Amino acid sequence: MKILFFDMEFANGKVPGSIYSFGYVLTDAKFRLKHPQTDILMNPECAFNDYVRKNILAYSLSTVKSASTFPAYYKRLKKLLTGADLAVGFAPQNDTGALRHACERYNLKPPVFLCLDMERLCKKFADHKEAHGLSGCVEAWCKKIPSNQHRSDGDAYATMMLFRAVCEQKGLEPKKLAKQFADCMIPSVPPEPKKKEAPAGKQPGKAQQEQTTKNGPQRKRYRRRRRRRPGNAQAQTAQKPQATGGNSRPQKSTAAATGKPNETK
Repeated sequence: MKILFFDMEFANGKVPGSIYSFGYVLTDAKFRLKHPQTDILMNPECAFNDYVRKNILAYSLSTVKSASTFPAYYKRLKKLLTGADLAVGFAPQNDTGALRHACERYNLKPPVFLCLDMERLCKKFADHKEAHGLSGCVEAWCKKIPSNQHRSDGDAYATMMLFRAVCEQKGLEPKKLAKQFADCMIPSVPPEPKKKEAPAGKQPGKAQQEQTTKNGPQRKRYRRRRRRRPGNAQAQTAQKPQATGGNSRPQKSTAAATGKPNETK
């Protein structure tokens, strides 16, 4: 089993994908090193912000800027991340987000993999609830202060120490621990939202169309019935004597009223 522990550092938070270092450690299921901790430097092709330059950057600016850019290491990073049986990071959503942006920046396809989030995993246990951040969690679980903090390979190694300590104290192998806490696994590329499927027998959008034209069919039938009514009324009025003027009632003849024939003058 190959377990990859990794971490990244960014030059400027205002420049998405401005990765300047990718650090990693590769071990087996017994945490024996298959590859020593390594820090890959790359030119972020942007200016470093003041905080990173003064408090985090562990190399000289000239050393970083003389390195190759992200595309030169893309295949190597993709092989590491997708080729491992288990990838582990501490709050790796920041790293995976920067990785996606770097790929978009250089028109590359983001590598797709799952990553165990050690920050989420540690919060699952009642142990050391007071610990925060990678350094605080390592001190609480490992009783050691991590070295080379804020350097990618140093943080990757500290993540390995933390994962090993959790496995040992909980009596679980790495594979079983990752399976038991599968809800702590995050995807490197978020899944696309599912599209709502139209009900069987209906075309897409038909339900919405029916909703906007509610009672349309009934109105049409009602109008058709109304159109037939004038014809029936004419047939009925044809059998009745027509009224002579406005609202006056039809007058009966004198003969009909008296029973006598009308006299002519």
